[in-house]
Order: sequence, then C-alpha cells, then structure tokens
Amino acid sequence: MDLQHLLTIPILSKAKVIAGHHGLNRMVQSINIMDAPDIVQFLKPGDMLLTNGYILKDRPDAHLAFITDMHAIGCAALAIKTQRFSFELSPQLLETADKLGFPIIELSEIDNTLGEIFQHSISSILQNKTHELHYALSIHKQFSTMVMQGKGIPSIVDTLSQLLSSPVLLLDSKKQITAISHHAQHIDPYSLAAPILTFIHEYPSFQIASSICLLTADKYRHIELHPIFTDRHEGYLIALYDSPATSKLSSLALEQAVNVIGLELTKKQAVKERSRRYKNEYFSDLIQGFFRSEQEALHRGKKYGLKAQESSVLILAKMDESLAARPNPNLAPIKEERYISERDAYYELIKQAFARLNLTFVMFTKNDQFGILVFLGESSWNEQTVVQQLEKLASNLYMDSQLSVSFGIGNPYTNVLDIGLSYKEAVKALQSGYQMKKTRFVHSYQTMDISRLLRMIPYDEILQFHQETFKPFAGRDSNERSELMKTLSSFYENHCQIGDTAKELFVHRNTVIYRLEKCEKLTGKNIKDPMESLRFRLAFALESVLNANPSPNEAPHTF
Repeated sequence: MDLQHLLTIPILSKAKVIAGHHGLNRMVQSINIMDAPDIVQFLKPGDMLLTNGYILKDRPDAHLAFITDMHAIGCAALAIKTQRFSFELSPQLLETADKLGFPIIELSEIDNTLGEIFQHSISSILQNKTHELHYALSIHKQFSTMVMQGKGIPSIVDTLSQLLSSPVLLLDSKKQITAISHHAQHIDPYSLAAPILTFIHEYPSFQIASSICLLTADKYRHIELHPIFTDRHEGYLIALYDSPATSKLSSLALEQAVNVIGLELTKKQAVKERSRRYKNEYFSDLIQGFFRSEQEALHRGKKYGLKAQESSVLILAKMDESLAARPNPNLAPIKEERYISERDAYYELIKQAFARLNLTFVMFTKNDQFGILVFLGESSWNEQTVVQQLEKLASNLYMDSQLSVSFGIGNPYTNVLDIGLSYKEAVKALQSGYQMKKTRFVHSYQTMDISRLLRMIPYDEILQFHQETFKPFAGRDSNERSELMKTLSSFYENHCQIGDTAKELFVHRNTVIYRLEKCEKLTGKNIKDPMESLRFRLAFALESVLNANPSPNEAPHTF
C-alpha cells in the first residue's frame, strides 16, 4: 500500500513525518528492521526500514550517505525512534530528505516495540494485498461472465467506466475508436481522442501501462493508457480523469478489463482464421475441379454469395515482391509465422481498398495470391472501367501503404464450375505482366493474348523485323533518335491526334508536327497510312518482348 495509507493504521497513529513530505505517495512493498551497519545492501525497492537508531547514534557522518543510498535503491521510507538512544538527526539530513522527497518518520511517541510495529504494518499490507486480489478476481469474473453471456466488448467498456466514474475509450491497432462508454457519449469522441492519438503517434513504442498528463487537453488531461496484446498489438484501453488517479483499485480494474478483452479478441481472431481457412479450402477445391456437380458447389458456396446462373469474374491480386518466395515451414517456423502475418495484413488492406469500389465480391487466399470473385448480378461487365479502377487502387495502395500489388483479370463466366478456367486466365494475365518486367500493373486475359501471340514468333524473326522497321533512325544522334521515337510512339497511342500527343509530351503542337514530318522524311513513308501505322505499332509492341527475353548475344532494345 502507499505510505500515506499505511500511516493511518492504529499503531502508527502517533507517528510524525519530519521530512520528505512529498514522498508520501511511495508504495510500501515490505517492512524491514535494521540490525547491522551494512543493512543498506540488503534492502530492496519498496522497503520501509524500522530502526531505533542504535547503530547510527555514534556515526553522525554516515547519516547523510545512509538516506541517500536508501533513496537510490528505491526504498519507501526510514522510520526511526530517535529518543531511544537520545540522538538527533542533523538539519542537513532533514533538508536533504526534503529535497529527495524521501520520508523520514519519527516513531518516538509510539509506546509499542519495533517488533509490534513491524507485525501490525506487515499485517495491514497483507490485508491490503488480499483485498486487491479479491477485487481483481471479482472484476475479472464479472467481465468474463459478460463475455460468456454474449454482451461483448462494448459492455465491458461501459461497465469499466461505471466502476471508474470516468470516460473509457477502446482503440484498435489502427488507432480507430471501436468502443466508447456511455459516460462520454455527450462528448465528441474524436475531439476527446485527438490529443491521445497525437501522444501515441509521437511515442508509439511503449509496451506497458502508462499514466500520462496531456497539457494540451482542456479536460480529462490525466490518462491511464493500457496497451492490449494477444499474439500481436491489438490497440489501447484508455481511461480519462480530471485529476490523477490515486486508487490502486482503478488500475486493477483496467488491468482485468485488458486481460478479458485480450482473451475475447484472441477468440474472435481464432474464429475468423478458421472461417477464412474453410473459405480458402472451398475455393481451392472449386478451382481444382474437385466438385462433381454445380449443385454441390453452389450448396457449399451459398454462404459466400455464389448463386446459380449469376455471372461472375475472377480477379487475382499478387504482391510484386514481398510474398514472392514463401519460406519452408519445416525449416523456418518463425519465418513462416511472419509470412502468414504479413499475408493477413496485406489481405485486409486489399479487401478494404476493394470495398470502396462499390463492387459485390468475396475474397480468398490461394498460395501467394489473393482471389477476388466479383459478382456481376444484373449489371453488365465493363472491363475498361474496372481496369481503370484497379490501376487507381494499385497506385493508392502503393502511396498509402507502400504496398506494390498487381492484378490479373480472367473472363466472366456463368457456370460456377468454370471458376477454374477463369483462374487460369487470370494467372496467365499476371504472368504476362511479370514477363514484361512490370509492377503495379492490371492485365486482363484479352490484353495478354497479343503478347503471348508475339512471343510465339522466333526471337530472330522479331529482332529482324524490329531492326528493319527502325533502320531509318539508326544513323541519327542518340538524343534525336530517342526524341523522334518517343513522339512517334505517343502519336500512335493517342490515335494519331496531334493535340493529344502534344499534351502528353508537354510540347507545342508545332513541335509534334515538325518531328512527325522528320519521321516521314527519314522513312520515306506516310506514317498515317494504315499499313505503315500497323507496322510501327507492331514494332513498338515487340520491344517489351525483346526486353523480357533478350537473346544471349543481344542487349535489350529500348527507345
């Protein structure tokens, strides 16, 4: 118990604090009686030392060092009977004790022996500990019963608030408010949490309960902040006070609430992981063709939103780097756990991003890929719009979370058993992008067909066609050649529109006209002629094939 509380027990009613009054909030863990000059080395933090001063009475030079050493150890106080052997504590010692906030207690007016004082004090501390233990057990039982009755975490937060008579907030690992007590409902929770979030942002690494005072807050500036952990950091349980919390019971109630909330979150996570595993196994079986009939597949897939005669399309998302190589779980269990943890975090990020696209979907995991099955319903499939949405989504994920992810899109299907075919198409679309050394791309199976067709042509034939097409530019200066090639490529990509080409290149339209006229002069061809346009477009398209699969004797070609 704290020293101030201990001094209220009957046997210490005549004790007087003669120095170190500012240290009366020190916690007393145990009581000790000095019986040797070197007792200091046997003391522990939280000890209150009882002495009759016999060993100190003939050593006035040692008094100052004695209390300084006790303070350094973290002792609670020195309680002494100075009149037993008629010696006085020097003014310098009392002044030092005041500066240190180290309490010195005069026991001379107490008729009881030190042994009796020791016995009564220890008994009070043990009774206090017993009371705290009973209180903690009863609170834990109360919170556990609430969970078992299905009342949930918000009820725990509200009950805790009633016990503490103060507002209580629960933040998740992303620092979002997930529960708030009724005690604080008349206050804007976000303005209440704002200074706390600022503190957590500035000091994100603390792992234990902390008491802090926020000078920037107008009200409830005294905060008890308890981090919540399961196998990972789950968030914070926060109690807010107008003045510093003085009761140990308040901290005990917070600790028990944290324990029960942690157990409940662990249970929910286990249920969620089991449900996700069943879902992953179902879609894996469906993709691999293990269902004998569409009726069987639909019966098991009903809870995932699958319906008969409903069109769907499968989109595969894959990390460009992080999850490319899965560790062997038998050789590196720690790495395997880290891999699973990373994959789950990425799963949630991609799922949250997809939820903002206004699409009806179900998501699952297959190896290092994330499958997103989009239900088309009555709407028609607009691939171009979806590709644009996914390109923006990939860009936002990289900017916001440094997550580099690419997407492959299969063809729509109606029979649920055809999901395996759509999966293979999406995989091939992904492979196409990676073969061209791309990242954060979106490829559909249709766009992949052209590059696959080009890759079927022998490399030497591709190289010869490419060199012959651009041979007229070979004799020009490298900067000029790059400039002309870039302009010509942009011209074709913008459907031969000079204005759009100028905007893309950030040059004047007359500059584009001048460069195109130079291209026609060098090639001797009309670059707007359909056949010549096709020839140049094919040559530009072949560059990705040449760069992805360079010949051993040839360097990659880029213009």
